[in-house]
Amino acid sequence: MSTLNNSLPRPGRAITFFLLLCCLLTIFGCAGSSTKEPEKRELSEQFYENLLNAFNARDYDLVKTGLDKVNEAGIADKRTRYLGALVALVENDPDKAIIKLKDALVMDPGFAEAHNTLGTIYMQQKKFALAETEFLKAGSNSLYHTPEKAYHNLGNLYRLQDKNLQAQACYNKAISFNKDYFPSHYELSRLYFATDRLTLAREEIDEAQQISPDHPGVWLQIGKIEEASGEKNKAVEAFEHLLKLAPGGTFADQATKELKRINNSN
Repeated sequence: MSTLNNSLPRPGRAITFFLLLCCLLTIFGCAGSSTKEPEKRELSEQFYENLLNAFNARDYDLVKTGLDKVNEAGIADKRTRYLGALVALVENDPDKAIIKLKDALVMDPGFAEAHNTLGTIYMQQKKFALAETEFLKAGSNSLYHTPEKAYHNLGNLYRLQDKNLQAQACYNKAISFNKDYFPSHYELSRLYFATDRLTLAREEIDEAQQISPDHPGVWLQIGKIEEASGEKNKAVEAFEHLLKLAPGGTFADQATKELKRINNSN
């Protein structure tokens, strides 16, 4: 799911917890003195930002504590339902995540990020028709700030079903929204390579390389394209460069296998 972002710096747990407590005091102070009905209470932006910071710092217990307090205060907010779904996915509980995402969509049927995330869960569960519906709802929402995510996921969905033409169209649609969207350039290159369109595969991986030159997947793909083009020496250089960038992991394992195969064929 293109939907988790862990790029923010990890805040100090003590500071984050203090900020959460301050906001909680504000929430319950208002709850105790206000005559408003619980369903009319609103979540403060600062409190939600603190929850996001805790989530991005992978302090999921702290996030759950904050979400519990929100529920206790009688506050219904689509964002906290969505955040609760993300925590459920981290904890490998997709059924709970689906419930929370559907709750968020009851509050806002046009909540595109929730539709997109729900689509990724259905895709993983091989409920392809449901996934397609959710991705299309997200991507067609004119208020969605990142429709490229939904169309990229829709492309992945079609690839799983060997619908390469539809996948290609979706990846290009994603790029039309964001010309620097790395995942779609990368997957387009892989699609073109798999269908023996080496020139197009090379064009797309060159785009991906400009966006993220140190991504190990880029160099794995370059190596494969070079070898398929008859440039074994350049392929070896690409695979070796990958191993320098990322000596461990799945991409490194694949590069090592490719190098062994090339060496054995000489």
